[in-house]
Amino acid sequence: MTQRLGHLIVSGRWDNNVAIVDVAKALLPENDRTDGAVISRPRVTPDVDTDGDGRPDAPASGQPVSILVDRDARFAYVVNHSGAATPAGAAGYQHGHPGLITVVDLAKARDPAHDGTLGAVAAFVPTGRTGPVGCALVPDGSTLLVNCGEAEGSEDGGDEITAIDVSTRKAVRRIPLRETPGHPAPGPSRHDSPHPSFGRYPNPTGIVTSSYGGGYAFVGNGGISDVSVVDLQAAMAGDPGAERHRIPVETGPFGLAASPDGRLVAVAARESMSVAYEGRTISIIDVARAAAGGKDAEVARVRVGSDDPAEQTRPFAVAFTPDGKRVVASCFRSNTISIVDVADAIAGRPAEALRIHPRTPNGAQPRPRGIAIAGGRYACVVGGAKEGSRSSLVWLLDLETGKIVSTVTGVGNETYGLDAIPATG
Repeated sequence: MTQRLGHLIVSGRWDNNVAIVDVAKALLPENDRTDGAVISRPRVTPDVDTDGDGRPDAPASGQPVSILVDRDARFAYVVNHSGAATPAGAAGYQHGHPGLITVVDLAKARDPAHDGTLGAVAAFVPTGRTGPVGCALVPDGSTLLVNCGEAEGSEDGGDEITAIDVSTRKAVRRIPLRETPGHPAPGPSRHDSPHPSFGRYPNPTGIVTSSYGGGYAFVGNGGISDVSVVDLQAAMAGDPGAERHRIPVETGPFGLAASPDGRLVAVAARESMSVAYEGRTISIIDVARAAAGGKDAEVARVRVGSDDPAEQTRPFAVAFTPDGKRVVASCFRSNTISIVDVADAIAGRPAEALRIHPRTPNGAQPRPRGIAIAGGRYACVVGGAKEGSRSSLVWLLDLETGKIVSTVTGVGNETYGLDAIPATG
């Protein structure tokens, strides 16, 4: 069973580690609502100097937020939003720190011997820019794309995708994203969002790629409430105009996902950075139409999380099921998980086929966020309010029955992202 279902790797965010979860163990009744399926919590942030004597003496905060497992399940790429910032520095202001990618050896990460140590770290890779958020691999797996979501010292000012060669583990290309023409802001905002001074910069969040037409990246622009369509062949050749089009969505997107066949992209409309408005929909984008620059590329917009059209549910993340027929969406504000029928959505029919209300063992707000699909059957959704170390959890939603069949606790603190490690061998 373990061989077939594999593992999860869950970001710690305010914990400086990742949690490795054995999916088969998580399904055992005795491990429900416990951390019994967590087999290791390897560290993913470097040691830094906190007292000014020039010697590293404590782990960096890092804020590991996003995780991506490579196609061979050998390595995972962990995006540290605050990089090598000291814990005090990140706690003082969590935005605008130099970014850092941690390359994790997954075989070592699954070994309990590396619990609490840096023994599973294969490399630390500086992004060269600040405030990274999402990451994606190009279709052939040779390059990691990382969104620069912020400028130095600001929650605003993100304006590029950084391309990292996975063999040399160095940044090799900077792919620019367009600013809003004529926006009055003189530079990155010195306010926290939402604030009217936002909107000049795209502030990219989520990113996915499709192999369609030689390869495209779709980038969710949290600062401008649209999705960039980037020609990857042009981008890697250094074309400054590789960003071909923009597709408007309801409000600032966060999570994005591509369908298994690469023909569709789902987008969670999370929140505006300019005004106090949280989203209530997910969008489905047709990749071929988007690549052609069609204004009809958004083929569906589906309300999720509430029957009240005025309720702001704050969709956070999306994931396609392995057959591509459904999308799983998490809604942070309404504390719900939705299953959306893709064919119904595109046909304009009611498409939210199921709405689940997850619960926490201690009765705290569920706050569902990142999603990964494990074993072809389980939607693994991370959640839990920020309550201290190991206060986050993962719900395992059985896609065949539509029921939550297990809750894994102790995986992080206000965790954002996770990914599945498929069984190998």
